Amino acid sequence: MDIQTIQKYYAARGLQWPQAKDALWFFLSEVGELAEAYLVHHEDDLTDEEVLMLKTFADEGFHADEIVSRVEGWIRNNDRVKKEDISKEVADCEMMLSVFMYSLTHSTPDNALLQKMKEKLGDKADQLA
Repeated sequence: MDIQTIQKYYAARGLQWPQAKDALWFFLSEVGELAEAYLVHHEDDLTDEEVLMLKTFADEGFHADEIVSRVEGWIRNNDRVKKEDISKEVADCEMMLSVFMYSLTHSTPDNALLQKMKEKLGDKADQLA
């Protein structure tokens, strides 16, 4: 997603733009929420090992949430009670990954991915756009 759109969203919500370290904790918290949401819908399709792994991610995400909740100006907008909407959790992960990368490098995951694709494709990269 366009980083300017995310910045406008933060401004509209009155949210403080996080430093890179804090944005990473936010991202890891969102990954935990995504793991929880996936389990709600797909636990029966998973092996015991996969269920355990996703539960571990969910627990570690909650731990990341506890760490970032101590950051001044932080607003928690999800009470972690209802984890049914996988698409919203994926969107939160994408947003927080973009915020993390922009805070760290002033670039975005989209830009980095495109650059990586161009490096791997060489002359064929012109066909991507």
